[in-house]
Amino acid sequence: MRWVAKLIASVLLLGGLSIVALLVLLQTRYATPILNHTLAFFSHYQLAETQLHYDIKQPLQITLQPLTVKKANKTLLSVDSITLELSSRSLQTQRLVFSNVIIDGIDLHHQQWDKFEQLSAFSIDRLAINDLSIATPAITINHAQLQIDNWQYIDPQQPWWLQFSGQFQLSVPQITWHNQTLENLLLNGTKQKQQWQLTGFSGRWQQANFNGTANYNSDTQLLTLDQLTLTNLRIQQSQPLAAWPQWLADATPVRHIMIKRADVLDSSIEQPIWAADNISLSLENWSWPNSYWQQDNAHLSVSASNAKWHDIVFEQPIVELNFMPEKINSQGISAQLLNGYIRMDGDISPDKIKLKKLLASGIKGFLPPHWFHTTKTLTSRLSELTIDKLDINNIQLTSTDTQLPFQLAGINIDGNGVVVKHQHQWGLWQGNLDTSLGFASINQIVFIDPIVEMSSANGDWAINKFVLPFTDGMLTANADIQLAQQGQPWSLSISSDSVPAALIYRWFKLPLPLNGKIDGTLHAQGLASNRQSFNYSLSGQTALTFRDIHLDNIAPTQLLTHWKTKGNLLGTVLGSSNENSDSNAQALILSPLNITAERGRITIPTWLASNDNFSLSLTSQWDLALPTQQQLEWVLKENCQQVDRRWHADQIEVNSFSTCSGKIK
Repeated sequence: MRWVAKLIASVLLLGGLSIVALLVLLQTRYATPILNHTLAFFSHYQLAETQLHYDIKQPLQITLQPLTVKKANKTLLSVDSITLELSSRSLQTQRLVFSNVIIDGIDLHHQQWDKFEQLSAFSIDRLAINDLSIATPAITINHAQLQIDNWQYIDPQQPWWLQFSGQFQLSVPQITWHNQTLENLLLNGTKQKQQWQLTGFSGRWQQANFNGTANYNSDTQLLTLDQLTLTNLRIQQSQPLAAWPQWLADATPVRHIMIKRADVLDSSIEQPIWAADNISLSLENWSWPNSYWQQDNAHLSVSASNAKWHDIVFEQPIVELNFMPEKINSQGISAQLLNGYIRMDGDISPDKIKLKKLLASGIKGFLPPHWFHTTKTLTSRLSELTIDKLDINNIQLTSTDTQLPFQLAGINIDGNGVVVKHQHQWGLWQGNLDTSLGFASINQIVFIDPIVEMSSANGDWAINKFVLPFTDGMLTANADIQLAQQGQPWSLSISSDSVPAALIYRWFKLPLPLNGKIDGTLHAQGLASNRQSFNYSLSGQTALTFRDIHLDNIAPTQLLTHWKTKGNLLGTVLGSSNENSDSNAQALILSPLNITAERGRITIPTWLASNDNFSLSLTSQWDLALPTQQQLEWVLKENCQQVDRRWHADQIEVNSFSTCSGKIK
């Protein structure tokens, strides 16, 4: 049996000597040829321009510097350096296990991974890649550092950066991702199966520094931002926020975002219709892409040094909002506006607004162009508007609208429990509303200290007091309308004493510039549920008398000339007034004007305004419900010149006639 022992000892000795010889050779210039022969024996790959470095003090570690792998003279892989440290667990498993792999200087854009043959499975306890560069149409990364735990090569069809489980760290000086550039990006986290946990991320974007924590589930494509902070964010008009949701859907594997807490500090945003500076924003429990009507207990707090919406500038705006399904609760919206202050709080739903309080004080400014159309558009979808406490005081508004310019100063409105829109219809459906003005001028008609007091209960709207004091006269009125009744019956009574005759053309747009005084009464009633009901139901009487009447800054000859045109008669008359003309020389005598209406049929008996050389007569039969029975005739005479203007069924006919020659022009 001794020879068996000698044989075993000889084999062990030869094996040991071979291993020692191999280890010795690995530390000489023969290391690279040995590695190349080994690769050639087991595969079709060759190493080119590669040097192998080995240290007996670290028997399981080799370094290839640089490393170039070729196949059929085509470069498949090229890195500046790679260090491989074999794990002792490889002796216990059926695959290679590396405890550490360090790769320096690799540009994945120039590698041909798909040219490698199927490799045997292997794993790396710790993979570190330094100076990593990637360039694709979607993403560009330069000089990054990446560290990954438990990286495994098992499924060649799966991206290499997904084949790990454990901690990871990524540091990138600059990354461009779908045309968005991030700087100094740092990610720290862990990955377990489909769950990514970012224990910390930070970087710079749009001049803003950001940091936070998050997690992402690749199965559900849900990104949860546990905390996000952005500081000094700057967004310009060329970067519309409305386009970002689509960018997010196209650029990321994210279909849902849950924001537990996000803070934006010291930031500025400028968009086409709004802008804000020095924004401080806090957002909690927000779900994207859900709309603000689909949130569940979300909260938004915003403040800024100033904000602009269209042409309206808000100073020191503060917004506190809670979002629930189909409801937004305002805990306080306030701002300094046009030298004044505004605040409101209450509940907002898609088609209803219920405010607990609306306060506006000291606001002075010009209304923007087309303000009425803009307001109508913004409120068109609103079905209900309720204000528990309305407090508007010392407001001054000016409109330069050429159709009806006005200036209102000292506006005071006090309301309690008012419902001003119900079932898409405006009106006072409930509550008490008192309004007063210190001074007003509407298209050059001045009145001082007007008062309106109204109340409503269950849709029974009554104007209890309406006083409109002019410089030398007064108009009073009362009215009621049954908003909740079928057809909405209404009635109106007006009494006037020395009311300015200029109202005829400055307010009611009749093309006859007059100055003087009007006394009279008006009583009318009908139905107001819609235009058709109004046209068929209007009934009433108007009786007016005129005193001290004369033409307002226009001579009869000028008026006659303008009446010969078929254009905008009122515009030409007002635009050509001669302020240097002697209006006293054009004093007129006007007959009383009596108008009757019976179920939409309006009758105006011949009404005459005249002096020695000038006369104007008006005759009308007008049926609001039947356009074919709508007739209105003005006859203007000045010396021997005459102009007839007739309206009949929306057709205008203008004839001029000279009684001197008998010739119709």
